[in-house]
Amino acid sequence: MARILVIDDEADVRLATVMALKHGGHTAVEADSGMAALRLLQQSGPFDLIVCDVVMPGLSGHELCQLIRLNQATKNIPFIFLSAKREVEERVEGIGLGANDYLGKPFALEELLIRVNSALTRHQATATGRATPDPLQQVTMAQCIDFIVRHKLSGKLTVLIKAAEEGQTPLSGAIFFEGGHAVHAKLADRLGEAAVREILTSPLLMYSFEAYEVADQITLAMDITRLIKQQG
Repeated sequence: MARILVIDDEADVRLATVMALKHGGHTAVEADSGMAALRLLQQSGPFDLIVCDVVMPGLSGHELCQLIRLNQATKNIPFIFLSAKREVEERVEGIGLGANDYLGKPFALEELLIRVNSALTRHQATATGRATPDPLQQVTMAQCIDFIVRHKLSGKLTVLIKAAEEGQTPLSGAIFFEGGHAVHAKLADRLGEAAVREILTSPLLMYSFEAYEVADQITLAMDITRLIKQQG
């Protein structure tokens, strides 16, 4: 059936969720934190659906959902929140961030399976007809960078900048982060701080963030080296 990523810092909840999913014929992979989930998404993907707790140490479920929706490779994965909080406001916030469903704790395992299967069916049926929420309407560039800095993420923030004059080709660029610090940037022929300043002050057409495993500096170094070679 489906390959599902289960994210929860409570081991007993993870175990119950995984057992229910396996009983329903699915394959489940576990992560005990948002950072572990980002690592699995990069190294062990793709996944057909994500089931995620809201309140976790480090990256919260809401923040993780926003980062997943900002990544072009993962933005369309159906996402179901689990939470002990049942307030309408929190459910509305979760759905507004791009989640497909919201299940309150404690939950019946049968209900979890029904919601998972329904989300998978809806996703398959509407894959070409329902657009994923626009990240620019959900997370501002400042909020995205705040996530990166606050959680000391490593990765690449890719941007597409509106051209100065009508009819011109948009400019593509990137800011590379290592442990929450910007270590390199490029926009057209601009590098470093000059590129960062223009990216932050120019009208954006779109942007996405691909988080690397924090300990994996090889991928980051290769991307930066490739950019420098292109300039040379």
